[in-house]
Parts: sequence; structure tokens; C-alpha cells
Amino acid sequence: MNVFSRIGNVFVSPTACFTSLRDEGKKWTDYVIPFLLLVAMLVTFLIVTSGVMEKFQTEMIQNMSQLSDAQKEVALQNTNSPISNVFKYVGAVLQVAIGVLISGLFMWVVGNFIGGGEQKFGTILVAALYIQMITIPETLIKMFLILQKGTMMVQLGFGSLLNNPDTSSYGVQLINQLEFFAIWRIIVWVIAFKVLYKFNTKKSTLLVVITILVGMAIAAVLGTMQPGRMG
Repeated sequence: MNVFSRIGNVFVSPTACFTSLRDEGKKWTDYVIPFLLLVAMLVTFLIVTSGVMEKFQTEMIQNMSQLSDAQKEVALQNTNSPISNVFKYVGAVLQVAIGVLISGLFMWVVGNFIGGGEQKFGTILVAALYIQMITIPETLIKMFLILQKGTMMVQLGFGSLLNNPDTSSYGVQLINQLEFFAIWRIIVWVIAFKVLYKFNTKKSTLLVVITILVGMAIAAVLGTMQPGRMG
């Protein structure tokens, strides 16, 4: 099965995708093509939503009560500088690379050392790249909603049910993690563990769900530490 068939099967038949990866092995295209698609999607998102993002960043800086007016002016100038735009796109590439590496590493550690399975890190890393393909339709939908609503604050899960949520609240941040696409990724990771490690459904579910829920809890803590809260 080639890389494009594997990408398609992540959405319609993940078992077939991971069975092919387990039985046929991986090639350089399994690393490069999914990575390039993820970077292309993120860069497209940044370009298309740049106007809304600039407005959001301006409001965020202006609401930083700990900054003086002069400091706010400097921050606004730095935000709109050419070097800032360069770092934004370089950061997009690093964001994809680091995100996939961390998720792949954690899942490999959980599967091999906690679950007692045996699988190569490269195989789990490729699985992480394929599972991240789910973020492409997620990003497209968020991009549409951001342009439609004119705000970066859009949710695709339980967070959308909250009225005027306080983003400094841990509970709000945790609820924001529970999005449809996040749950979809959990399900696909369970399938990946069943196929690649040959664990049963119960063991795969426990290992994956607990690991990802811990990750969500940590992400919620980090979310409450974001700068730019209303002062």
C-alpha cells in the first residue's frame, strides 16, 4: 500500500492503514509526504486567517494590564514586523515536527515500556504522522469558522456550548480539549495499538485513553498560563 492509500485509509479504514504499515514496513515517503501536507495545511491556515489573527493579537496586547502604553506600542510594532512573520512560518514547521515527535515518543514509551509490547519507534512515529492527518479537515473547518465569525476563539466540541467562557479557568481549558476531532484521534490511536502492538481492545483503550487524557490535563494547565488575559 502506498503512502496516499495509507492516508486515505486513516479516514475510512485505519485498521487497513496500520496493518499495511506493520506488514509491509515504512518508506521515506511515509515520513516526508504526511509531514509536508501537515505543514502546508498549517501555513495555509496562517495565511488565510492572518487578518483575524492580527486583530486578535492587537486586542490581546491592549488588554495586558501589566504593560504600559509605551510597552504595548512596542509589542504591537514587533508583532507586525517582517522578522515576526518569518518566525511565524518557521514556527509552524517546528510546531508540526515537535508535535508529532512528542506524540510519537509518548505513545512508543507507553506501548513498549508500560504496555510491555515491542515496536520500533520509527513505526510509531509514522503512525503518529498518519493520525495527525485528521487535523487537516479539523483545520479547514476551524479556518472557515474563524473567517465567518471574525474571531480566533472557535471550538468544535463541548467548549462551543459555553457562553462567554473564562479562558483563565482550568475547567474551561479542559472542556476545550474535548473536541470531536480529538476524540476521533483517540479512537484511531486505539486501533493503531491493537494492530501494531497486537494488544486486545481493553488494553489498547486503557493505555491510549489514559495517556491522552493526561496530555489534555497538562495542555489545560498550560492554557491557563497564556498571556493576554483581560486585566
